Amino acid sequence: MTAIRAEWTKFRTLPGLPWLVVVLVVATVGVGAAATALAPCCDVLPSRISLAGVAVGQAAAVALAVGVMSGEYATGLILTSLLAVPDRGRLLAAKALLTGAATLAGALVAVPVSAAVGPGATPTAVIGSIVYLVLVSQFALGVAALVRDPAVAMGVTLGVLYGFPLVIRLVQDPGWQERLAWLSPMEAGLAVQGGLAPIGPWAGLAVPGVYAAVALAAGRSRVGRSAGAVV
Repeated sequence: MTAIRAEWTKFRTLPGLPWLVVVLVVATVGVGAAATALAPCCDVLPSRISLAGVAVGQAAAVALAVGVMSGEYATGLILTSLLAVPDRGRLLAAKALLTGAATLAGALVAVPVSAAVGPGATPTAVIGSIVYLVLVSQFALGVAALVRDPAVAMGVTLGVLYGFPLVIRLVQDPGWQERLAWLSPMEAGLAVQGGLAPIGPWAGLAVPGVYAAVALAAGRSRVGRSAGAVV
């Protein structure tokens, strides 16, 4: 509990971090509203239209996670954190809980409001999109713990999230499109909103879940190996 309270204090006092939750809400709802106004009626699934902003709002969740982790390396605050919490696993777990809770708070506002503003979304799409945003934040946190540098962490995470869908759209072969969709955390994760027949909604969410678990494990290993050099 001490580690969690310390992370909460840092979150409230570090400039910019709480505002990223607001950005997540505004971006998600705003893009969803714009998609509702611009999308042709009946050509796109309602859930996809209403929750279109999730694909944009996730960038704020990534920035939040990177700020919580890599930001401390950039400012040198990580020295204090490591001295206060010698158990590196506990430190990373506290950051993961704080990041997940902050992202969840924003998602619990952004996603239902987007569904209400748009043409509608199924309960599965709403719940799944909230879970997706939290998983993205955990993936970003793991990457940030692994690479430490904020710019690199942002680039790697956003590159994975947005890069795969771009590659999928460039590939002409349907078989390879399906295979790549299963490797894409964003493409598979947002299958919960419907429209991607090869990927079931909950099976799709397992993909960003695996990315998050692997990234956090790798980040934990990296933090552990650096302990002697930092303290």
